[in-house]
Amino acid sequence: MKVGLISLGCPKNLVDSEVMLGHLLAAGHEITPDERAADAIIVNTCCFIEPARAEAARAVEGALALKRAGSCRLVIIAGCWPQREGARLLEQFPDADAVIGVNDVPRIAVILEQRSAPAGEARSRRPALHLAPPDYLYTHDAPRLLATPPWTAYAKIAEGCDHRCSFCVIPRLRGPLRSRALASVVAEVEGLARRGVKEINLVAQDTTAYGRDLYGRPRLGELLRRLAAVEGVRWLRLMYCFPTEIDEDLIGLLRDEPKLCKYVDLPVQHSERELLRAMRRPGSGARYLELMGRLRAQVPGIALRTSIVVGFPGETPRQFEALLAFMAAARFDRAGAFVYSREEGTPAARLGQPTPPDEAQRRYRRVMELQQGISLELNRGWIGKDLEVLVEARAPRPFAWVGRSPRDAPEIDGLVYLRGGKGVGPGDFVRARITAAREYDLEGEIIADQPAPQP
Repeated sequence: MKVGLISLGCPKNLVDSEVMLGHLLAAGHEITPDERAADAIIVNTCCFIEPARAEAARAVEGALALKRAGSCRLVIIAGCWPQREGARLLEQFPDADAVIGVNDVPRIAVILEQRSAPAGEARSRRPALHLAPPDYLYTHDAPRLLATPPWTAYAKIAEGCDHRCSFCVIPRLRGPLRSRALASVVAEVEGLARRGVKEINLVAQDTTAYGRDLYGRPRLGELLRRLAAVEGVRWLRLMYCFPTEIDEDLIGLLRDEPKLCKYVDLPVQHSERELLRAMRRPGSGARYLELMGRLRAQVPGIALRTSIVVGFPGETPRQFEALLAFMAAARFDRAGAFVYSREEGTPAARLGQPTPPDEAQRRYRRVMELQQGISLELNRGWIGKDLEVLVEARAPRPFAWVGRSPRDAPEIDGLVYLRGGKGVGPGDFVRARITAAREYDLEGEIIADQPAPQP
C-alpha cells in the first residue's frame, strides 16, 4: 500500500513517527508525502493541551474526508490522543479504521495489514482499538525512516517521566522514566552518522534524568562523552533539561566539549514559588537566576531557552508582574509562552478556575512582547561577530542561503540569513559574520566554509 503519515506535536513524537515509517517500509509498503495519493493515512497525534487536540482533530477530519471521497481506503489514529481518550475517539471518529496508542509503534505494519484484509478474513468492519500500558521503548536496531533533512536527526534517549507536574498528562500517557541502554543510544548515533547526519538533537521528557532508572543515578554526562567521540557528528544538542537537575559535570561538558552546542533548554514554567509548588515543581525564580548566572559565567556565549505558562489557577496580578520582572532579569535568549490549558484528570484541574481567557491572552501577549525586546537586544550583540552556521536551504533575495547557528534548535528557534557562499550547499557548515539582527533571526555574510571559533 501507499501510506501517508501526518506527525503532530513534539520531536519525541516525530521519532515515533519515523520508527513507524521504518516498520512500514520494512514490511514492503510505499511511503508517500502526498496524502491524496495514499491508500492509508496515519495521523500520529499530540494531546498535551487543548490546541494540540484541536490540531489533531482537524488532521483526522482531513484524512477522513479523503477516505469519504474515495481517495484513500484506511485512516488510523495513533499516538498520545488515543492513549488518553481510547474508545471515545471511536465515537468521535466512527469512520476511522483503527485507534492505536503509544505502545503499538512497532506493530503498525501488522495493524495496517489486518485492517486492509478483505472482509471475512482477518478484519472486522468495526474500527479496531489497540491500547496497552505504555512500556514500549525503541532501540538502535528498530527500522527508522528519517523525516528530517539528511544532516539532522533526533535521538530519543528515554521515554516516560517520573516528575508529577500537576498540569501535565504525559506520565499518564507515556508511563514512568525508561532510559535506553547507553550502548543502544551510542549505536544509534553511530548509525545516523554513517548515514550522513551531522547534528544530533537529544530528546526525552527529561534528558537530565537519563540513566537514573537503569543505573541508579543519572548518566547523561557519560552518554554525552561517548556520543562526542562518534566520528562524523558535528553538533550535539540537549533539549528538555529539568532546571533543577543541571549539575557541575554537565556545565563542564558544555564549556569544554566542542561538539556539544552551547545551548540549554530549561523549561522553568514560572518564577514564583507559590505557583511552582501548585505546579508540583521544585525551584524558584531566585534559584533559576543563580543557575543561569553559573551557566553564563562558565560557558561564555551559551544560549538559554525556556518555556513559560501564564494563567495558571491562582496566578495573581502580583505574581504575573513578578514573572515579568524575573524574565527581564533572566534575559533568556529564546522563550516560548503558553496559556494554561485545564486538562481533565490532572491535579491542577481541581485547583479551580484558571485566569479568565481574555486576561490570560493579555498576559501571554505581554510576556511575548517583553521577550521580543530582549531577543532583539541580545541578537544585536552578535553584530560584527562570527558564528558557525549550518546551511539548510536557499533563501529569498537579497540573501543566498538560510541556516541555523549552534544557538538555534530546529523548527523552534531563529534562523540566520546569509549572503555569499559560492560553492556552498545544504548540509554544509560555514563561518558567517553577523551584519544585522531581527527580533528572532540574524543576517550575515559567509566569510569561510569553516566553522567560526567559539566565543
